[in-house]
This record gives sequence, structure tokens and C-alpha cells, in this order.
Amino acid sequence: MIFNFFVMVSQNELIQLTRLVTGANRILVGSHANCGDATGSVTALALVLRNLDKVVTVFLPEPVAASFKFLPGTESVINDSAQIDFKKYDLYLSVDAAEPKLTGLADKFNERPSSLITVNFDHHHTNTGYGDINIVDRQASATCAMVYEWLTSAGWPIDRQVATCLLTGILTDTGTFSNPATNDTALKAAADLLARGANASRALRQVIGNRTLTELKLWGRAFERLHDYPDLGLVVTVITQKDLAEFDASEDMLEGVANFLNDLEGYRAVLVLKEKPDGTVKGSLRTTRDDVDVAAVA
Repeated sequence: MIFNFFVMVSQNELIQLTRLVTGANRILVGSHANCGDATGSVTALALVLRNLDKVVTVFLPEPVAASFKFLPGTESVINDSAQIDFKKYDLYLSVDAAEPKLTGLADKFNERPSSLITVNFDHHHTNTGYGDINIVDRQASATCAMVYEWLTSAGWPIDRQVATCLLTGILTDTGTFSNPATNDTALKAAADLLARGANASRALRQVIGNRTLTELKLWGRAFERLHDYPDLGLVVTVITQKDLAEFDASEDMLEGVANFLNDLEGYRAVLVLKEKPDGTVKGSLRTTRDDVDVAAVA
């Protein structure tokens, strides 16, 4: 059974996915690092699937960012790929990850057994369709919004904890409903999640506030390095490994910088560059404008 969807996901497709998950026993749930939508998606799914008596393992390629450690289940997330053996699982749910290399499991994924079914569940325009089953809704504001639609379609309970996980992801990817990704579906989902008991005040504090002194010092360094390119309408900053060492900080403390700078007036986009331990550089590109396609640039 292979199906691929890249526009809007219908109820029929969600029903088929629900049947597939219902028939699985051991499920691996994975995503990419340092992202509220990713963390919210995997923690929400883990809670629901465990309530269905599934054996669930959650893997993220890096430790959960401090901003999202308040989400239930983050303490059991695995970050060591050596602990993951694809042969042990019936089903692999890869959520909010546009391509396998972002999951930290690309090598193992390339050698996965043929018996393992991979579901690629995502909303990014850059998704490569790498799953046996690809459910990619490029009109969705966030993967958490897609997970919400799936859970409600399946009739699986969304309790206060699950609702908080999903709302956190939606708040993160929409920039608290301020960027072009925001749509009516996300707003309706958020409203229902609030009605189900989501802790909105906690989620908002974690997404846009609640910073430590170390984080603020690191953010200050990023602000000091702001450089604008008027011809491009672009603002750029960079944080190096030397900066992280100077402040005894971790990369996850930069979560939120790009979204914060995205509110700068008079610019088309903002780019935050972060040096990785191996010397490579990762960029976070953001915009609030409808006429700028950051996915195409990335």
C-alpha cells in the first residue's frame, strides 16, 4: 500500500492511515531537531499511541530544546542513534521532516528492512516524498495542525497534555499567528485545543518568553552582529561555536531568535546562521511577507 498526497489530505486518506497505525504494535516516531512543531508532534503522537497500548520509541537527533522540555514525554526522547534498530519496529512515523537527513537516522533509514513501513507526515514545501506512504499537506500551517486533524478524524482522545503539545507546535510555526503560514485551519485547531484544556499561557511563555540570563546574553551577541543588505531587503546574523563556548550556552538556546527578528520592519526576510560543531553552518530563514518564498530560497 503506497499513497502520496501533496496538497490537501482527505478524510479517506486519514482513515487509511489510522487503520495502518491500529494494526502496528511497535512504532518509531522521529523528527528533526530544535523545533516546537517537531517536538510538539512527536510528544503528542507518543502520548496518544501509548494510550492505544502501542510500544513507542521517540527519537530526535539532538536533545530537546530547553524551551520545549515542559512538554510531557520529552524526558524519554532518545538522541543516540546507536539505540535505534529499525528491525525492531513495524512502523516508522517520520513527522515534520522534509528529508531523511534531518532526522539523524538517514544511514539506518537507507538500510531499513523491507518489512518496515515508513510514513512521511509533513507540511514543508521542500519535502522529498521519501516514505512508503507520504502524507504531505503543503497548505498546512504546521505539522501539529495536521496531527490534530488526524487525531480528530480517528476519534482518538485529545486530552489536556496532547492538546498542549499540539498547540505549542502551532504557535511556533505560525509565529504565534503572525506569519504567512497562519490560516483559518490553524486558528480553528487552536481554538478547539484550547477548549480541550491546552495550557496556552505556558505554551506562549515557552515559545516567546521565559528566557534565562545565558540565553539573553547569547541573543545579545546575535543582535550585535546584525547586518543588513538593503538591496536584498535581508538582515543576517551569525552565532559561532566560539560564542556558545564563551557563554557556556547550547545551540537550542537560539530557538526563537529568527522568529523574534522576523518582526523587523522594512525588510523582506531575516537569516540566522549557526555554526555546528563540525564546522558546517545551518541557517534559519524567516519572512512575514507573502511575496517571499523562503522554501524556494532554502
